[in-house]
Amino acid sequence: MAIVISTLRIVTAAKSRVQVVRTLIGQLGPLRVQPGCLRCDLYQDIENRGIVTLVEEWESQAELDLRLRSEEYRAVLETIELAQEQPVIHFDTVTSRGGLEIVASARG
Repeated sequence: MAIVISTLRIVTAAKSRVQVVRTLIGQLGPLRVQPGCLRCDLYQDIENRGIVTLVEEWESQAELDLRLRSEEYRAVLETIELAQEQPVIHFDTVTSRGGLEIVASARG
C-alpha cells in the first residue's frame, strides 16, 4: 500500500506572516488525530523566515482526499491567498521506504 505525502511551501509577506503561521499551527493538533494521518509538521526556513512548509503524510489517497475536501482545509486554502508568491504544492505517492539500512548498504 502506498502512502501519500502532501507538501505545501508558502512564501509569506512580512505583514501576513504571523497570521499564516498561526493558521497553519492551528491545523497541526487536529490533523495529528485524524484517521489516516501518519504525520504532519510545519517548518520555517532558517535562512528566510518568510518561507513556511507544511508536510502531511497520509495512509492512502482516499484519506488525503477527505482532508482536501474538509472545512479545515479551507483555512489552508485561505492562507495560500496570503502568499507573497505563487505557493508550491505537490503530492508524492510513496510505495516503499527505507532507513539506515539503505545507508549501510550503500557504504558497504
